[in-house]
Amino acid sequence: MNPKRRPYIEFAVALAISFPAIAAAQQTSAKTPRIGLLAWLPCGMPYASETSEFGIFMRGLHDLGYTMNELSFECRSASKQDNHLAAAARDLVQLRVDVIVTSSQPAAHAVQRATEAIPIVTIISGDPVAAGLANSLAKPGGNLTGVTYYATELAAKRLQLLMEAMPGLATVGVLANPVVSYLPFETDTKQAAGHLGVALSLQQVSEPGELDAAFSRMKADGAQAALVLPDLMLADQSSRIAALGIKHRLPIMAWGSWYVTDGCLMAYSADYAVMQHRLAYYVDRILKGTKPGELPIEQPTKFDLSVNLKTANALGIELPQTVLLMADEVIE
Repeated sequence: MNPKRRPYIEFAVALAISFPAIAAAQQTSAKTPRIGLLAWLPCGMPYASETSEFGIFMRGLHDLGYTMNELSFECRSASKQDNHLAAAARDLVQLRVDVIVTSSQPAAHAVQRATEAIPIVTIISGDPVAAGLANSLAKPGGNLTGVTYYATELAAKRLQLLMEAMPGLATVGVLANPVVSYLPFETDTKQAAGHLGVALSLQQVSEPGELDAAFSRMKADGAQAALVLPDLMLADQSSRIAALGIKHRLPIMAWGSWYVTDGCLMAYSADYAVMQHRLAYYVDRILKGTKPGELPIEQPTKFDLSVNLKTANALGIELPQTVLLMADEVIE
């Protein structure tokens, strides 16, 4: 075990073991801040490891000097169903927590519809202003703040990288979840494909059981590669998507580096872990009295390219040197 990580791990394990007793003891204390966690994954102990939904956020709190005796937590989960987010958000609001933390834009929408008073700290995948979550990035103005990793040019950049990795690429399959069609990713991808002269085979996938058929349809449409649009359900299926890409011989470009770790060919994204860690800063400021509407919504300044050479070899692709030189992470 890395010695530098031991303090956090001990903190997380102790919190996980002690959570029920701590929560029960602290709910009666007006001095103990209560943090609500709106999870997409089942709660369990979502903050007990860094690979879980709120694990790195918890490390951020630890890095800011918080101990398990200074905070209490309430978690409500959508159980991997976007249509359960609203009920889970209402439950947290009824508990009158001091701040609610989420890790996705759908969850943020659910909380903001449930309360205009409780501060919300979140990661936003789209444009928070266009989505009505904030008045502006510099001055959100309401009860929500956090980090957004959205940029209109990301769709074009991902398609360009695929085209550079596969000269002659003409048709790209796209996996999208219609449940989050209000997000701008499909529109951005269609516009980018039009500018780049690439045809799309857009496949709407609303549940994991539809993935196999979606890959078959993409292949039948002549797709030579595939692009995965941001979505929590699809993110949860990253290993399966990687396996289907190998099976159908479709190199996959994704929006999070974990896809590449799980076997997809490429990903171009901001560092999600850095954004999760940053949420702790916002919670700290709010607990110390700053209004969320006064905390600017931040945007990442760096996006990383990840590639999986093992997957490239399995698909018979020799990645150009230009792509390899651009890569920030290469899995061999």
